[in-house]
Amino acid sequence: MVKKYYDEFGKLPLAKMAQSMSDMTYSYHETKVPTAHYKKLLDKSFEEIIESNISINLVDTYFKTLKTLHDENPKWFMQALLCLDVKVRPSSIKANEYQALELTYAKFLEDKSKHVAPAYISMFENIRDNGATYNLE
Repeated sequence: MVKKYYDEFGKLPLAKMAQSMSDMTYSYHETKVPTAHYKKLLDKSFEEIIESNISINLVDTYFKTLKTLHDENPKWFMQALLCLDVKVRPSSIKANEYQALELTYAKFLEDKSKHVAPAYISMFENIRDNGATYNLE
């Protein structure tokens, strides 16, 4: 079997590993990333890395739950979100609040609105497409 660079890469000391990564990145359209950046990332504790994985797994759990609820009844889903935002408990809703809930949902449907404010959707798309440094000032 032919030995690959990858086989030896894990055996390199931190500084050489970071430099190698910087060199590999440069070979892609001459993209310059300082060695210090890779060194900092490689020096992170395992707990820091695991923490972000746990976080995204929890978000995935919430997403799946919300998607199921939305798929079962989009109207009730939207109204529940609205109740959260306006701090109305459905178990103790008043007649005027129920009317507002129903009419707001009708307008929501009419406008073909999103569940998240358009400004946040736009922000997400800008950061996704252009990076955080470009968007956040």
